[in-house]
Amino acid sequence: MRAAAVRRVPASSFTSHSLRDRYTMALIIRSIYSGYSYLVDKTDERVVELPLLRSVWTVPLITGAYLYFVLDLGPKLMANRKPFEMRRFLCAYNLAQVAANVWTFAMGVRYLQTYNFSFVCQPLRLDRSDQSMDEMYLAYAYFLLKVLDLADTVFFVLRKKQSHVTFLHVYHHTIMALSASLFLRYLSGGHCFMLGMLNTLVHAVMYFYFFLTIYRPEAVRGASWKRYVTLLQMAQFAYNVVHFFRPIVLGVDCGYPRAVMWFVGMQNIFMLLMFSDFYRRAYLRNPKAAAHAN
Repeated sequence: MRAAAVRRVPASSFTSHSLRDRYTMALIIRSIYSGYSYLVDKTDERVVELPLLRSVWTVPLITGAYLYFVLDLGPKLMANRKPFEMRRFLCAYNLAQVAANVWTFAMGVRYLQTYNFSFVCQPLRLDRSDQSMDEMYLAYAYFLLKVLDLADTVFFVLRKKQSHVTFLHVYHHTIMALSASLFLRYLSGGHCFMLGMLNTLVHAVMYFYFFLTIYRPEAVRGASWKRYVTLLQMAQFAYNVVHFFRPIVLGVDCGYPRAVMWFVGMQNIFMLLMFSDFYRRAYLRNPKAAAHAN
């Protein structure tokens, strides 16, 4: 039997592919480095010395560790363990959240009383004026609260309440921590101010409800607290949709990036749809079961 003929590939072909692969890899590395350098160069110099903001990688690493723990490592560690007893700790934690959110909201109200603020379109200021610095510090307080909120899911895992670790819950906490860090690093203040202010009010109510469910569960059993907390969250998203799309519809250019308004407006539409679907499934599809759960 004749041996099968072996097709010879010219050495120049291997050399050509090798050079092309090296060029492509070099181009990718250069693009990543250029993007990283751009982000570093555009960072607001006022925030670079604040804890958790000295590197652009800190918050992504925190949220990455959070996702790994609540979705994979945590459930595995708790699989053969009893749930942690955290009643007293959670009471203190929820009250601390209430106090921190109320304080931040109160500082936001004080800001609105002190400075001129346009609800139609508030321009972005990245200077060191009193108003701009107050906006930046309030944005930083809000950012810290969003990072702290990640602990909620960790507590669910430690208490073996994995059913509470839903896509909506994890997505919301992750995107809020990441977006708060990005806005603080590049766009602290301006038209986004009202988003943070309203969110602290909603979270103050929400964490007070969480406190009652642990400290005095009989006070909320059979009541409509949970439903109204969800409606309050939906009202917040609805207002934000109007707040960010109004300048676009009116054609107002006040010095705030229009692309950012589109992004935040669409994000709030997405959250409103997801919370509306949750509300429909939890309270409208089976009202009796919802009343019993509350």
